Amino acid sequence: MRFPDTDRPTRALAAASLAALLAGCATHAPAPAPAPEPRPVVQPTDNGLPAGAARALGQRFPNLHPVAHSAGHLQVDDADDLAVVLAPPGQSSDAIVAVLVTGAGGEYRFATASKPVAPGCDTCTTTVDIARKLLSVHVMRPSDPEFERVTWQFGYTDDALRLVGVTAAQPPGDDPIAHGYAISTNLMSGTKVDTLDPTQDPSRRRELKSVVPLRRAIAFEAFDFTPQALAPELRRQPASAFEPQEGLPASAQILLRKAFPGATVQGRSAGPLRPDGPRDLVVVLDPPGGGDSDTTLALLLAQPDGSLKLGATSGAVTRDCHGCDVQVQIAHHALVVQTTSVDGAGTHIVGWQFMAGPKDKSGALRLLGVRTVLSSRSGSDSHRYVNTANLATGDKLDVVEDVVHGRRKRAERASKLPVRPPIPFAGFAFDIGKLDAETRRDFTP
Repeated sequence: MRFPDTDRPTRALAAASLAALLAGCATHAPAPAPAPEPRPVVQPTDNGLPAGAARALGQRFPNLHPVAHSAGHLQVDDADDLAVVLAPPGQSSDAIVAVLVTGAGGEYRFATASKPVAPGCDTCTTTVDIARKLLSVHVMRPSDPEFERVTWQFGYTDDALRLVGVTAAQPPGDDPIAHGYAISTNLMSGTKVDTLDPTQDPSRRRELKSVVPLRRAIAFEAFDFTPQALAPELRRQPASAFEPQEGLPASAQILLRKAFPGATVQGRSAGPLRPDGPRDLVVVLDPPGGGDSDTTLALLLAQPDGSLKLGATSGAVTRDCHGCDVQVQIAHHALVVQTTSVDGAGTHIVGWQFMAGPKDKSGALRLLGVRTVLSSRSGSDSHRYVNTANLATGDKLDVVEDVVHGRRKRAERASKLPVRPPIPFAGFAFDIGKLDAETRRDFTP
């Protein structure tokens, strides 16, 4: 998302920096009425099935039509197996997957069938393939806020088709610090690999390996095809868990030990904050020994000779957000701070963006924008309220996005707020209550 400054050069920088932080901060015309929801695209009937397979399925599932299929060796090497996606007439959602095997005479015989895949999701697409003795069921979930692509893998163990693995992926979204995310979990060994930015610049790619408890075997026909069915296997790690473990530069460690004795560095980001400046550093500091004090941020400003100088220190970041995950990122001369917490109401995300003036070489940052997100879900349905405010221009945008039965409904409202006097980063208390007008959720479409 974009947080332009009042000066044209800064607007250009902020536009490049935060396209993912405040889209549409410029003056908005009144939002038009939402366009009618398009009808789901109905996949054509799969007419490529062998005649014997079509007959077997017609007898077993007379009220379903084939949508897609895949053939291969699933159980043994000398017999062809067939996986077929079947859906109710006139639609491709609420599909099931049927597995057929070939008999001694080459005829097809029904073996097993799944429960409905992605039940209630009108926009979901299900495909299958058989390779390397694995049946993969691929689900595209375009309206899911967690994972848009999920693949469930099944293999024969003890003469039964069982779940052996799952992978899931989500491209970068519009959160203040946007990341692509992928997970791959082997249910036979419990090994789990989380990947941050799986398709981005390799220099940004981060992997985190862990182990989840083994489950009892889950039969193909008994599995509920929803991401929530495997919560531990598909649980995301906070982005801070992927931070490189290498130490800070020696000069930075000396400065921090002297200024913040006993504090622990929990996160960091490096990059130029000042116009035409060298790479600066921001660090997330927890109090010594995990005491009662709050997390703070400190700037270390790079000097022309390569040394570092202690810059401004923020106020408490987590005073009103105990247990929050705190992330920082310096990109395109902007510092973005994001806090994430979860409670009974859902997931709360707050993003703050700071920038120096276009001619300020001292690194005196000021608050330019704030963005809040509240997202919740119930089963396959979800609700998301996002508002963003540009403190330099007074532009505010409220967005409400609901997903009900797989259908996305989005509405937005643009408004104008009085421009506040500059709010410096130095000593800034991350208190959302003091920016009530900018963060108020008062839009009900």
